[in-house]
Amino acid sequence: IEDAPDAKALAPFGREVRFEDVRFTYTGEVDIFTGVDFSASAGTVTALVGPTGTGKSTLMSLLLRLADTTGGRVLIDDVDVRSVTLDSLREQIAIATQENILFSDTVMENIRYAAPGASIDEVIAAAKVACADEFIDELPQGYHTPLGERATKLSTGQRQRLVIARAIIKNAPILILDEPTAALDAQTESRVLANLKAWGAERCVFLITHRLSTIRQADQVVYLRDGKVQALGKHDDLIAERGTYHAFVEAESGAFAAVSNAEGV
Repeated sequence: IEDAPDAKALAPFGREVRFEDVRFTYTGEVDIFTGVDFSASAGTVTALVGPTGTGKSTLMSLLLRLADTTGGRVLIDDVDVRSVTLDSLREQIAIATQENILFSDTVMENIRYAAPGASIDEVIAAAKVACADEFIDELPQGYHTPLGERATKLSTGQRQRLVIARAIIKNAPILILDEPTAALDAQTESRVLANLKAWGAERCVFLITHRLSTIRQADQVVYLRDGKVQALGKHDDLIAERGTYHAFVEAESGAFAAVSNAEGV
């Protein structure tokens, strides 16, 4: 992926991200998307859901231009992302992945890895949005505590909150969170999502998730299946329609119940 010869800097994000008849294939043989259409406005949280392998993360990679569409367009404020410089595009997007990659440095340096010049006050503010401040304050040296190799002294949920804080501190107008609360308990998840909605009042937030508790708090749900958007709207409204999304939720709920029973939860 390279800049177009006439690429220009992307203007500051203002209104919406739009996927317009987006088509994509990795190999030229199997289509991942055959025509994806939806938009996400500033100040909203959009949950991307669907069966495993439907391309939720791939769709976000097209927004980041880690790959380019083979048809249709990805637009930010009516500007095709292929027409702007990669640096200016990615400067306006922050992402937290489910891998929870941390380094053997201090908590502070791990959080401000995405914004090296951030002040301690900015680090603390980001940690508070991610509900990470409560356990950081209990560490031996607080924000100056070295995490050690792969941060093994922290729980998976604590590591996840640090990665969310790192994405937040970049202060980008577009935020992508890939399974952001998978390792959090229900109470912490609810607080993190409430904080994210308040923090993202003028931002565009995308959540890639399977957790129904996360989906319910989104402003809109984009249900992907078979290369297209099969359902679009609020969770409760889509459930009431008793269509493909309703069937998906019932299947996911049944799978979760089966796992919980097997584990004695």
